[in-house]
Amino acid sequence: MRNEPQGFTITGGTGVYAGATGSGTVERSISGGFGSETWAGTLTLPGQEFDVTPPVLIGARSRTVRAPEGAKHARVTFTVTANDVVDGKVPSTCTPRSGSRFKVGRTSVKCSATDSSANARSASFTVTVKART
Repeated sequence: MRNEPQGFTITGGTGVYAGATGSGTVERSISGGFGSETWAGTLTLPGQEFDVTPPVLIGARSRTVRAPEGAKHARVTFTVTANDVVDGKVPSTCTPRSGSRFKVGRTSVKCSATDSSANARSASFTVTVKART
């Protein structure tokens, strides 16, 4: 088994892959019979289109809020949604979640969404909580 990158070519196929063509590279990281392979390339299949476009996240933008007087936290709500060109609306998740209590100061929120073809998109934004004086 060779660990250096190797090229591959696809010609033909059977069943739903009849007429497939393509090429790319495979990289292996194998030692003692264990490891992984990473395949990268292009596959063309007559009559089929592959979804390679990740969803778009909407609403992941920084914001500033004021904590109640004397408080060290503020409950912050936000809405982040995701739309995909093939699947339409897909679930999105953010950490910390909308409705969480955020400390006075800056907190980074990380959001992500994945469509049914495993295309993923992520975004982050900052929530700044200012103390009332």
